[in-house]
Amino acid sequence: MAIQEKLTTGRGKFTPEYPELGTGPVDYDDAVSEEFFHAEREAVFKRSWLKVGRMEQLPRTGSYFTRELPGLGSIVIVRQADGTAKALHNVCAHRGNKVVWQEHPAEETAGSCRVFTCKYHGWRYGLDGKVDHVTNEDQFFDLDKGALGMPELHCDTWAGFIFVNFDPHAQPLRTFLGPKFTAVESYPFEKMTERYAYKTRVKGNWKLSIDTILEWYHPPYVHGRFINPDVAKAEKLVPPPDAYYYDLFTSHMLNSVPGPPQLPPRAPGELGPAKRDQRWVYKLLRAGLFGPDDVADLGPLPDVLNPGRIKSWGNDAYWLFPNFSVQIWARNFYITYQYWPEAVDSHTYELDIYFTPPRNAAERLAQEMTAQTTIEFAMQDSNTVEATHSALATGANRQFHLSDQELMIRNFHKVIRDTVTAHQTLDQK
Repeated sequence: MAIQEKLTTGRGKFTPEYPELGTGPVDYDDAVSEEFFHAEREAVFKRSWLKVGRMEQLPRTGSYFTRELPGLGSIVIVRQADGTAKALHNVCAHRGNKVVWQEHPAEETAGSCRVFTCKYHGWRYGLDGKVDHVTNEDQFFDLDKGALGMPELHCDTWAGFIFVNFDPHAQPLRTFLGPKFTAVESYPFEKMTERYAYKTRVKGNWKLSIDTILEWYHPPYVHGRFINPDVAKAEKLVPPPDAYYYDLFTSHMLNSVPGPPQLPPRAPGELGPAKRDQRWVYKLLRAGLFGPDDVADLGPLPDVLNPGRIKSWGNDAYWLFPNFSVQIWARNFYITYQYWPEAVDSHTYELDIYFTPPRNAAERLAQEMTAQTTIEFAMQDSNTVEATHSALATGANRQFHLSDQELMIRNFHKVIRDTVTAHQTLDQK
């Protein structure tokens, strides 16, 4: 029986269940307008909780890492004596120099220390960001050292992920997340410390990158050679539109996806002679895009996973507004995606894949196969984004025509636009 027949539910379309979204064409100006880009940075990125790392990056008191966030600035995340993370603007109270950097000021760095020392004039700061020492302090005039420091910004954690917010009046992180995010907090993210990372700069608007993984309409065409070089056959290997599950809540979203069953154990030599064929390699290493076939034991998992009770569940993709996604996969690993806008036509794309530490060479190879396949798919998506942006920038086409499978794209662009409009309205009062 074909995948289409096995997974179809006959439930009908999803988009009409969200009448506020409409079903007509969607304007794409939010992806090419310079004016909208600057309004978006003010309304969205300077006022939302943004994921910047994980607590595993801060193993002990004094552990730190920096983040260079386009349009927002350089920040330092440092572990305090009580085990919490604190976020500081990476700027000296004396002459405004960047405090924490190594050989190249624009590059991110990490390490461990007892105090931060400015390379310019030697001012020192405690782990809490307060000035600890002023060089030649007696040469200053009425200097209130106790009132000086590296400015702090809001910092909190969820499920081991570290978030910051640049808004002085930010709502609490858990209020921002809402109950459906906090419900998955008990997932054992902390057990998966084997990390594969991919980072690149894409010549296109950041929202267009997010659009590529908000739908499963494109795989037979963009990723066809990994599925089946025959497009007609590739189309039949992608689950039908009604096999997915969608949940749109507040500014966030959840999408659950079907996946292939795990391969059964195979006898030695069963594969026969080596072939230059991706599917043969998947069978050899017992892994592919949907993860290793030999699944790590994570113990009891939250019962909120696979809320749509998909027949052959592949993953749950939790989308946190505005630029972060965590995909929890049925084969007990997870992936995070994050997008940082640099300009209207440029952004940084970060992809991180996490597994439990491999116990042997076979598990290591399976993890590497999954990671490399995922990264290859990401590069193919990025090429498509660059092609999309360069075409949209001409203005020859001014609208997206979205199918039911692109429901989350419709919602994502609406939420961005509504957030910008609300901020501009508030500013005018």
